[in-house]
Amino acid sequence: MWRGDGFQMLLAIALDLLLGDPRGCPHIARLAGRLSVIYEKLLTARLRHSVWLGVIFWMLVTGTMLAIYVGAWRLCVALNPLAAWILQVLIIYQALAAMDLARHVRAVIAPLASGDLAVARKRLAWIVGRDTEKLDESGISRAAIESVAESTTDAVLAPLFWSLVGGAPGALIYRTANTLDSIVGHRNERYEKFGKASARVDDVLNWLPARICGAAFCIFSSAVRWKTLCREVPGHASPNAGWSEAGMAYALGVRLGGDNSYGGQWVSGPLFNAPGRAAAPADIAASLAWMWRVAGASAAAFVALLFMLRFFC
Repeated sequence: MWRGDGFQMLLAIALDLLLGDPRGCPHIARLAGRLSVIYEKLLTARLRHSVWLGVIFWMLVTGTMLAIYVGAWRLCVALNPLAAWILQVLIIYQALAAMDLARHVRAVIAPLASGDLAVARKRLAWIVGRDTEKLDESGISRAAIESVAESTTDAVLAPLFWSLVGGAPGALIYRTANTLDSIVGHRNERYEKFGKASARVDDVLNWLPARICGAAFCIFSSAVRWKTLCREVPGHASPNAGWSEAGMAYALGVRLGGDNSYGGQWVSGPLFNAPGRAAAPADIAASLAWMWRVAGASAAAFVALLFMLRFFC
């Protein structure tokens, strides 16, 4: 149950490429989101938001997700071992979000290409956390590219990496942790303490996949240097996001990072490839191409490793 399987990973990738995220279907991220609402309400009914309460919250949501999975897996095994195998494929598939990301980003490209900035800003707000209302063409392009870069790690490489390490349960734990970080891992009055555990766990789980992503950019783009990434990335507020953003900036030849507005407040960030040109709409499609290149090569390496382990160990 906890062992990675190359055939499962291949089929999960194929399902994501073919189907994306069908709306209205049961999904592990949506289930984790519902559980988070329930447990936060129960835990904070009489207790204050605190760091330790946030730890309990994370354990309850993740533990419930694993308990549901184990129960479903055992039921499938009792019915037919093939059903259990298919369940594992479905979990890994739902942990991925490459096609869903591409779909949302392309929805921004279309109105931006036609000059409809209002619609482009509205659709951009679906995939980024920053304020989008006043962004110009270059600002919209930069935000979309940075979203693609960061998601190359957390929507593709990281779930595949953890399915390699721990099979479907590994992918499930990762997607749950990533979902909880997106819900409560915010530095605001409500979640500064309560969401700290969720944010830190997500940082730990993304640590190695982020660096694998940075290394992949170095391998596939002569413009990306590992020493340059090591010099520029530490300035990012996130210990992981900078690797893919810096790699993407140099691969495209554009300038990424800098100041962004969140909830009306400006937050300063490091610049990646500071001498580069300003991002343009055409660079968004190019960033998607880089995502497929880096994610595809990494996925191929993970699958090959699993087959090697299967046949030689």
